[in-house]
Amino acid sequence: MKKEIIILSPCDGKVKNLNKVNDEIFAKEMVGKGFAITPSNKTTIMFSPVIKGKVKMAFEGGHAYGISVKKLDLLIHIGIETVNLKGEGFNQKSFLGDKLKNDSILTEVDLKKIKSKAVSTDTMVLVTNESIGNYTIERIAGSTVKAGEPLFKLI
Repeated sequence: MKKEIIILSPCDGKVKNLNKVNDEIFAKEMVGKGFAITPSNKTTIMFSPVIKGKVKMAFEGGHAYGISVKKLDLLIHIGIETVNLKGEGFNQKSFLGDKLKNDSILTEVDLKKIKSKAVSTDTMVLVTNESIGNYTIERIAGSTVKAGEPLFKLI
């Protein structure tokens, strides 16, 4: 029997199914499976979505992070079209190789700035298609979630 792996919300906000995200790549689960969160504050801190893991990839500018937990790879992507901001609106706190706990900060985000310059502030929390294997995803969170609360689990 496989153990459950709990994935936490990196921020406070409204939970969305991926098919409601305004980006075809995420909406069609081309990168991975999971959920999106529309952050509810003007400035927010994005926390680690795992109780114990490691930064496997930190995209330049601080808009996205690859995180390994057990044998799974997660992608946290903050906003849509935020790569074009080249770090503007992000204050990166975690970097390649950093060990993470649930209270580790990935980045601080100026959501007002991102709203004015990007398509959306929706933050995707995904298990990459390459690593999901035989796991299934089950949503835990209701329509809203707080940072550090369970978002979904893998069984």
